[in-house]
Amino acid sequence: MLDDVMAALDAVLPRLAAVTGTPGVAVAVATSDELRTAATGFADLAAGTPMTAGTVAPAGSLTKPVTGLAFLQLVEAGMAGLDTPVDDVLPAGLRGPGAAGVTTAMLAAHQGGYYSDIVTAVAPAAPAEPILDYVRRRHGTGRAVEYGGVLPLETAPGAYSYSSFGIGVLGGVVEHLTGEPYGRRVGREVFAPAGMAGTSIDDGTGTPGGATGYMAFGDWCLPSPPLRTSAYPGVGMYTSAADFARLLQSLLRTARGDRGLVGPDSLAAMTAPRVARPSPGGVRSFSGLTLELADPDLGEDWWWGHTAAFPWGFWWEARVWPHRDLAAVAVGNRWDMARFHNPATRSAPGLAVEWTGRWARSGAPAKLPDMDGRPRWTGPRPTPESSRWMGVLVGERTHGLLGVPEPVPVRTLAAGARSLGDGHPDGWDPEAFARGVELARAVAPDPDALGALGRELGPAAALWMLECGASSADLTMPVGFYARAPR
Repeated sequence: MLDDVMAALDAVLPRLAAVTGTPGVAVAVATSDELRTAATGFADLAAGTPMTAGTVAPAGSLTKPVTGLAFLQLVEAGMAGLDTPVDDVLPAGLRGPGAAGVTTAMLAAHQGGYYSDIVTAVAPAAPAEPILDYVRRRHGTGRAVEYGGVLPLETAPGAYSYSSFGIGVLGGVVEHLTGEPYGRRVGREVFAPAGMAGTSIDDGTGTPGGATGYMAFGDWCLPSPPLRTSAYPGVGMYTSAADFARLLQSLLRTARGDRGLVGPDSLAAMTAPRVARPSPGGVRSFSGLTLELADPDLGEDWWWGHTAAFPWGFWWEARVWPHRDLAAVAVGNRWDMARFHNPATRSAPGLAVEWTGRWARSGAPAKLPDMDGRPRWTGPRPTPESSRWMGVLVGERTHGLLGVPEPVPVRTLAAGARSLGDGHPDGWDPEAFARGVELARAVAPDPDALGALGRELGPAAALWMLECGASSADLTMPVGFYARAPR
């Protein structure tokens, strides 16, 4: 089966990278006893470094299932239970007086009542905070990180509310119960047994390297600003497609009854639907314990896994089809800044994984259309004016939405800008880009001021956004989603 699937992936990956404007894509596909890989494009455009399945990149929310596995190991050891109140397995008073009652399973299923979703980013030169100190400080502040904390950190628990911070609290439970740093614990108990030799946690004890992420405006790509996350149990892993496939392969064996990182009963608990989650495209999906689950009514086509991202340059897709004894994971180093959210049905990693599952079931296409895979210019060519607009978006996302106080190395980012297609770089203006970043930083993190700045750019910027692939004619700043409390 895998021979045909991998041959089809080898043929289609260059075209997927080209039509989505992704500099590099890597895929790993596994069964219980076989692991195969494919890749295309570049991990770094300026250096010409090829993307491979062993290329390390920040994996964002693929860290969440790692935290879930580390916690289930403690449940199996009798150190906690799924219905244990989280305050019973954290240092006394860590979440502050009057904290709402939440169980460990509620945290793992995104029912802990936390609004915050973003990575709590800082410049990489800033020291990473110990996770328990971070959790204590954030509860003391009591506000979400987005746009300077215009939303409260917490709301009533029970409803689904995706939160990297909530998984960070669960990581704090792991650290408190084991008495050792989270990164060291998962390195020994998860990464090493799964054979993930190239995987680490960016908790400040090392300096992860790997692929360059790109902020994309059409086919014009700028290197992503370097960022570190304080919420590293939720989003701080650095891994490769091949390494994460080894983790999924281990879980495939567990799904067949073998004891692995956890036992079959624990994996069954992780993959049991607990609460419905928003489902793009009208297909029902659910949250398990740190895993995203497809509708169980799919039967043999049922899968579980996770979509992941790290701002502003990487998207991942990972799925396991247990009834087919199949897993696939893919990474691409593009973040489409015009659309902000990069749906799996539009991203190269999402399509590669989706098609892998489809071809494993129905057979790979015997003949794919002829394709040369040559990237073609699909967006507006840069001008001094649009260079400034790019800077405004980068500044808004980084200093406004993420709330990063430190300046980003704008001249380094500008020097690494590249076209993926036939775009001529003559119109690119690094100084105008730097001015745009500073325009946004000067009013950040105020969401109203940033929104006004976007509107002031006028209809020319709105049309440019459409040319870059936006779904609406305005400068797409996600203020409404991240700075307005749900009703």
